[in-house]
Amino acid sequence: MNNISLSKRIIGALSYLSILFLPVIFPLIVWIVAGPENPWVKKQAKVAFWTQIFPLIYIIFSLLFISVAAWHSMVVNLGAFSGVLLTFALLIALILYIYNIAMAVKVLLGRE
Repeated sequence: MNNISLSKRIIGALSYLSILFLPVIFPLIVWIVAGPENPWVKKQAKVAFWTQIFPLIYIIFSLLFISVAAWHSMVVNLGAFSGVLLTFALLIALILYIYNIAMAVKVLLGRE
């Protein structure tokens, strides 16, 4: 077991668990407020932030790509293509949701 204090582990775990109550915002606040004296907490908040915002970024780029493809008539079957991209987005979101919860447990147990 590592020597990270319980309060730091709780803050790190809350950064991951914030996907349930305040996604993206809570890890961002912790990341900003943690400061240089808490590099471990800062690292956990940074990872939680990026794993929580990545599905949103993917969806935005997918919608932009679908819009450009529709505008330029690049894809013959735009409906199926859109469905595949958005289904993939849901799969990514589900995987990262499970990852965040698993990392919260791992951090609380002191294995990270």
